[in-house]
Amino acid sequence: MEEKNSRNGATDKRKFAQSDAPCEVVHEKKYPKGIRFILLTLALMLAIFIMALDTSIISTAIPSITSEFHSLDDIGWYTSAYLLPLMSLQPMFGKIYTFFTIKPLLIASMLVFECGSIICAIAPSSYVFIIGRVVAGVGAASIYAGGTIIITSAVPLRKLSMYLSALSSMYAVANLSGPPLGGIFTDSAKLTWRFCFWINLPLGFISIAAFVFILQEPERETVQISWKTKLSKVDLGGTTLFVSSVILLFIALKFGGNESPWKSPRVIVCFVLSGVFLGAFIILQRHLKEDATIPPRIFLNRSVASSVLVAALLSLGCNVHTFYLPFYFQSAKGTSASKSGLRLLPYTLSLTGAELVVGTSSSLIGVFLPFMYFGTSLFAIAGGLLCLLKVQTTTARIIGYQILAGVGVGSSMQLCATSVRAAVNHSDIPIAATLTIFAPFFGSAIGAAISQNIFRIELRRGLAKIMTAKDALEVFDAGGAGVDRITSAINKGQVRESYNFALSKTFMIAAVAGGVAFLLTLCIKWRTLKQKAESREEDVPKQLQEQHGKIESHTV
Repeated sequence: MEEKNSRNGATDKRKFAQSDAPCEVVHEKKYPKGIRFILLTLALMLAIFIMALDTSIISTAIPSITSEFHSLDDIGWYTSAYLLPLMSLQPMFGKIYTFFTIKPLLIASMLVFECGSIICAIAPSSYVFIIGRVVAGVGAASIYAGGTIIITSAVPLRKLSMYLSALSSMYAVANLSGPPLGGIFTDSAKLTWRFCFWINLPLGFISIAAFVFILQEPERETVQISWKTKLSKVDLGGTTLFVSSVILLFIALKFGGNESPWKSPRVIVCFVLSGVFLGAFIILQRHLKEDATIPPRIFLNRSVASSVLVAALLSLGCNVHTFYLPFYFQSAKGTSASKSGLRLLPYTLSLTGAELVVGTSSSLIGVFLPFMYFGTSLFAIAGGLLCLLKVQTTTARIIGYQILAGVGVGSSMQLCATSVRAAVNHSDIPIAATLTIFAPFFGSAIGAAISQNIFRIELRRGLAKIMTAKDALEVFDAGGAGVDRITSAINKGQVRESYNFALSKTFMIAAVAGGVAFLLTLCIKWRTLKQKAESREEDVPKQLQEQHGKIESHTV
């Protein structure tokens, strides 16, 4: 990039420098430096943090939420209602930020997220709570897209990876702090679980104030096109078809085998319509070609498809563990919400530590597949061990199993993005990278639906063996944190055993996901990072020019 200092000459490099120089000038003029830039970066990190915190803080609070709302049947919705819009709307918001003004969109997104948090905090019922989660998820999707585009436009290319890593690190911080905080708030008689959402208000408004007074709209090369053309390029039709397909699939998985038989018209129609909408989405993407949200040539790449599926499966399994381990601690072991959050730390700490070690090691060595083989196989083994948890299992074993699972996920999931980027041409990296963002959210959302179904079926089956239907209904109404509050002559020890039985069956989902993920890693072609890095040095300036202002370029 040193050619930028040259303003004259006839060589291709000098011509490129002349065309690229205005882009740098725009950055120097429009974006704050010094304290202003530091404050803007911190505000973006805070915005990403509260968005990520909304995913993790709820894990230790859900048993108490189900007890208050008598809504054990809705536990899957509490996660998926947030994750579904978060993962499915990101590509659309990425294109919206490409064609529309960034600053007001980002501020509006923060306000939408705050409104969703308020709805959750004051929710009088499970239904209203789920609506609040959906609203917050819509805002979070736009926040993530807007945050990455701001950082990408505000820093030089040579520093881009560092600042994107700073934003991504907020997920690690949220994963570490979320469960303990959720447990502390839930156990507090004054704060209760509702403070898990009230806390978003002061933190969010700090970011909003910073965006209002510090953020400046970047100057981007624009083409005067009509609103109709802009909306067509956003691919609203594709987004609608895909979201509809995912929602119908989730509904089918929620009701099938639980509230309705798998062969019931209700479930079959949902599955069929989900497939129809997905097929229509694929056809539309093929028709749109380069304007498609996901160009078919990218996902048809074997290594890309395998890596994306591995990321989705690992996220699915990890979500099952982090979501239902608090149920194990509170409902089967009888611990408090705050203690269950602390007992989850071995999982989150080992996951974060493995990410740091493996990320550094793979960069130094120049290969990534051996780490993916190790991580996915270890996660499959750990998933199987967690299925063996009993009410009497010692703390040392529980910690050991969690560490194995955390190291397995941390050693492999982040490398799925590396694998995707190594498998495509440099010009396709921005678009392909969006898939690596989408996949974990998709896996978590679908995993929540499947695990909820298995958990409810197995818990009902276990309770039916030891008590009457009336007593079983009382246990369900008590919720995950209400076993100790059951007042009838029900044997609480047997209830805990029933919870443990249901949870062990639920954890099998994660074990299977880990095993399939390992098999899929065998389909990824062997590549080294050093060759890719050398060729990327030559191509990335052109890539940045072509993708400047697009959300995909912020996820590279």
